[in-house]
Amino acid sequence: MKIVDKIAQKSAEGKPFYSFEYFPPKTTQGLSNLFDRIGRMQALSPTFVTCTWGAGGSTFEKTTELSAVAQTVHGLETCMHLTCTNMDRGKVDDALAEAKKAGIQNILALRGDPPRGQEYWTKIDDTFVHAIDLVRYIRQEYGDYFCIGVAGYPEGHMDSTDLSSDREIGYLKEKIEAGADFVLTQLFYDIEGFLAWEKQCRVLGITCPIIPGIMPIQSFNGFRRITNLAKIRVPATIAAALEPIQSDDQKVKDFGVELAAKMIQQLLGAGITGFHICTLNLEKSVRLILERVGFVQPARKPQQLNAPTHVNTDESAPGTFRPDAITNKDSYLNPLIWKPAAADTAQGRSESWDDFPNGRWGDARSPAFGDLDGYGASLKVEPRTALELWKRPTSAEDISNLFVEFIQGKIPLLPWSEGSPLPETEAIQSRLVSCNERGLWTVGSQPAVNGKPSTDPLVGWGPKGGYVYQKSFVELFVGPNEVAAMVQKLRTSSPWITFFAASRDGEVVNNATGDVLEEQRKIAELKKACNGTPSSSGSTKATPSGQQETPVCAAPFTKGSDDALVEGSNAVTWGVFPGKEIIQPTVIEKVSFLAWRDEAFEIWRDWEHLYPKGSASQKLLHQIGHDYWLFNVVHNDFRDESGIWDIVLA
Repeated sequence: MKIVDKIAQKSAEGKPFYSFEYFPPKTTQGLSNLFDRIGRMQALSPTFVTCTWGAGGSTFEKTTELSAVAQTVHGLETCMHLTCTNMDRGKVDDALAEAKKAGIQNILALRGDPPRGQEYWTKIDDTFVHAIDLVRYIRQEYGDYFCIGVAGYPEGHMDSTDLSSDREIGYLKEKIEAGADFVLTQLFYDIEGFLAWEKQCRVLGITCPIIPGIMPIQSFNGFRRITNLAKIRVPATIAAALEPIQSDDQKVKDFGVELAAKMIQQLLGAGITGFHICTLNLEKSVRLILERVGFVQPARKPQQLNAPTHVNTDESAPGTFRPDAITNKDSYLNPLIWKPAAADTAQGRSESWDDFPNGRWGDARSPAFGDLDGYGASLKVEPRTALELWKRPTSAEDISNLFVEFIQGKIPLLPWSEGSPLPETEAIQSRLVSCNERGLWTVGSQPAVNGKPSTDPLVGWGPKGGYVYQKSFVELFVGPNEVAAMVQKLRTSSPWITFFAASRDGEVVNNATGDVLEEQRKIAELKKACNGTPSSSGSTKATPSGQQETPVCAAPFTKGSDDALVEGSNAVTWGVFPGKEIIQPTVIEKVSFLAWRDEAFEIWRDWEHLYPKGSASQKLLHQIGHDYWLFNVVHNDFRDESGIWDIVLA
């Protein structure tokens, strides 16, 4: 059924409506658990759901699968996002065919990520330049079969800041006239600004449904990142309210629920009756918002403490099991089992086990793993700003200097960072500078901490009255001529070291449990592969931004084939707080490392694409992105503040 027809039904009944947005998770476990989550959230009765599309079709299979399952298995009216930048005609045709095959009748037609340069942007027959071209193409090929949505920008498109509001609205009207049926807006927090924009749309002749995008604040870092990236105005009252609570994850999330509910109530009062909620693949906040507004009845309190619940896992995938994760040992290989008598308990536990995601440092089984804002790994600034910050490097030394400047606070961010180094970096700043001066480019790190108060200004986090602990770790890019030596010293210098190392091409190396001859053979192979390429980190900490109560054991890892690696989870940050189980927000494991590996190397490609093809900067970044290795090193003795640096810098 078409979305506009469902909206018309709601309007005829005099009822408001709401919809949910999901993105394809980065791991197989996350996707499986998202299917379960969507099934539970179906009980909230969204009018429709949308599934996002990765840049250049990078999530083609996952997006089409997610959309098809939502439509056919859960019976939810589904709208699949589709972009045209860096997409060839065949892929667009395949996506539309898959959607139709699944019974999907709704497409959100978008331009997609802005092209980095003409030579990197694949135009489809010189016709797919803007979203309006995609709208026309869908209408041309499929007639009236699809209901087409387009994006609206109440605060202007981030790439079109020089355009007047009326001109932006004029472009939106052209998309409607080309065949679009409804508008989904970008998120916003300025209610008055949105209402003024919506009124102007109507004045200029746009009559189709305009559905405002509502994104609940799930974490302070995610909120800051997306508002900066999309250039979203943050009213002073919201900024002031967040300032004193930004390090308390629960208070930030509670504020996000109240703010979103208040926004919806204000919009309802102004005559807006539909709302598109960006879930970030999380569940609990969405339900609480709908309860606050009165759209759904409050959930009943659990009646049964030992209700069977399940978070999908697999014997071959790393699991960090919680007391609430599995209570029925016979069902651990089955899909989520819901029993009506225990539905309230099942929902309460299943919806909140990952309620405090920590980006790429969290639980890889979570549907929200890897994303604090839904955008995924990418450059966090527009090309013009990126060039101003990072100039035009032409040597490995230039790259090293950029990383050192970031550590020293001379530039505000690097391609892999979300902002300036956190205060705790002060404790290891000199070590990080030494690493980067030597061409070991660090993209993540934290110092060892042994029982500091949770209110400590440098390393504290979580509720007051607690104590926090950290294992030291560092994540860094290592040049091909240094890889073999780094692997050897990490394997032989200390029994406290665990590490992962991976190339862009997919080879993975870690702690060895085999015999010495096998180790020497592997190192010899690595040396043979090194054939003279540039050698080379600002530290963005794995910030404790979640409260995942996860009993985790740290175990050594073995080397071998990708499938033979011992799957283990290593909690590197934990906290002890009154009246709570041990909280472990930062976890390092193989599946999360490999997911990040792909994105970390893709960021080299994004950076490379800022420069003209064939230029010295483009060639340098291309070579580095293909030849360097990514290492993640943990020193498991949290009492030893210098052990990791003595080994890495040896």
